[in-house]
Amino acid sequence: MSSIYHVLCLGHDPALTVTSSGYNRPAEAEAAVLDDTGSHARCDLLIARISGALVEIGCPPNWPAREGAYRCSMHRITEWVDVRWLRLLGAAYQSDDQAVREATKQRGLGCWPWERLRLLREELGIAVKEGTTT
Repeated sequence: MSSIYHVLCLGHDPALTVTSSGYNRPAEAEAAVLDDTGSHARCDLLIARISGALVEIGCPPNWPAREGAYRCSMHRITEWVDVRWLRLLGAAYQSDDQAVREATKQRGLGCWPWERLRLLREELGIAVKEGTTT
């Protein structure tokens, strides 16, 4: 099955899909993010890869820096992550186990802080526990 790529805007709570028909290639979605001068030009934008269902979410290149983009580790290519890992990370951020929550504070999660996952909760199917502020 072929994939389609949509741009997600995290300037809304919850995040919104800002492309109606999507793109056939990831490079087209990346270009749309980098070239956006419209109503989402100053928003944090991600790319969703849909192949029947949501499969991956990509953090697009953030170098050169785009105003409004989340400041994660500088990367010149889209960093793709399987949504299953993002769901696990979301559960870890909200874990009742203090050691698990502390592990989420370690380096290496650069593009995926709790706030981004919280905004993506509907796309990822994450239930947000009341009081989670990690």
